[in-house]
Amino acid sequence: MWTVLDQVASSGTNAAINFVIARRVSATEFGAFAIAYTIFALVMGLSRAASTTPLGIHYATASPPTFRVAARAASGTALTLGVLSGAVLLAAGTASTGALGSNLVAMGIVMPALLVQDSWRYTFFAEGRPAAALANDLVWATTMVAAFAALPARFSSDAACLVLAWGAAAVVAALLGIAQTRAWPDPRRAIRWFTAHRETTGFMTAEYVTVQGAQQTSTLIIGMFGSSSLVGALRGIQTLLAPTTNLAVALTSFAIPEFARRPDMPLRTRSRLAYALSAVVVASSTIWALVFLVLPDGFGRALLGDTWLQTRGLLGLAIVQQAGPALAVGPAAVLYALGRTRLTFRINLRFAPLLLACPLIGLHLGGAKGVIVGYIIAFWSTIPTWIIQLRRQTRP
Repeated sequence: MWTVLDQVASSGTNAAINFVIARRVSATEFGAFAIAYTIFALVMGLSRAASTTPLGIHYATASPPTFRVAARAASGTALTLGVLSGAVLLAAGTASTGALGSNLVAMGIVMPALLVQDSWRYTFFAEGRPAAALANDLVWATTMVAAFAALPARFSSDAACLVLAWGAAAVVAALLGIAQTRAWPDPRRAIRWFTAHRETTGFMTAEYVTVQGAQQTSTLIIGMFGSSSLVGALRGIQTLLAPTTNLAVALTSFAIPEFARRPDMPLRTRSRLAYALSAVVVASSTIWALVFLVLPDGFGRALLGDTWLQTRGLLGLAIVQQAGPALAVGPAAVLYALGRTRLTFRINLRFAPLLLACPLIGLHLGGAKGVIVGYIIAFWSTIPTWIIQLRRQTRP
């Protein structure tokens, strides 16, 4: 429950920046922010794969001194990636013009703090201290609200300024994480950390690059050949459904180290728990999305502003879309905990081309709705493979 509550707090801060910006800027400007946020989401997932995931798999039962050294190396890896990716965003934003350029610059400035704060959260999960992660995220959320309130009126409707305020709150939370863990990030250990766990970090990083890289790249291409407002609508769907996405992340963050701590758990029990995890995510995500379908349009406009109209038209199909990855949550958690990262990489390596191509084909054939149908085809096509591999790996 602590893990789930933390994900609620974490998703709240991420959803807040999307809701606030959507309400205060035009649909086109929100689309520019959505592109910058998409890049952030891509880099954050890459950071988790390369830095903090090995903590949950390999150090869940480590002694406190050993765990602290590992935590410093993992957070140092996240800091290194944040600095490098932030520099790239700064260069790209400086070379760009208009709202997109200013949003890329702002995201580049705050990227190191965002990744370090996220690394502390996953450190607490791996250590079995999810309440500490919740405390950290609550401080971030409180500081963010104060930062938004302190912005002068002329800056409160500028997406880039809001991103900077959001990132400033992340700095406070990242510093709190240092106090909570009594450990500073050590970027000098980044390369050694990555190579020492190359079986995990290598395959999971490659997996993330292929899967999320394909998905986020397709979003960016949709923005190039479709429109910024369409990217904003897709971002709006992701924002509305973020609580269910974060529930899936919470359950996975909890399940991987817990499965890893219990090597003697019967294989059939692992299999049943995997299906239970998936069922919880599918049911909760479906119910949550249906709520937005029955609420009055005024409620949606209050959340997303001008972006709501196009988002509302895609929400029904999005319910079917999100059920696909939700079904894979349980099998994936068990396979990761068993250290089968080579196998999960192979599954996702075959999945990535579909995830890149299907939405783009859908855009060409059916516009915005075609994009969602493309995602449905891509996600649901992998479910049989996940189930088959789960059965093979949990067979007595």
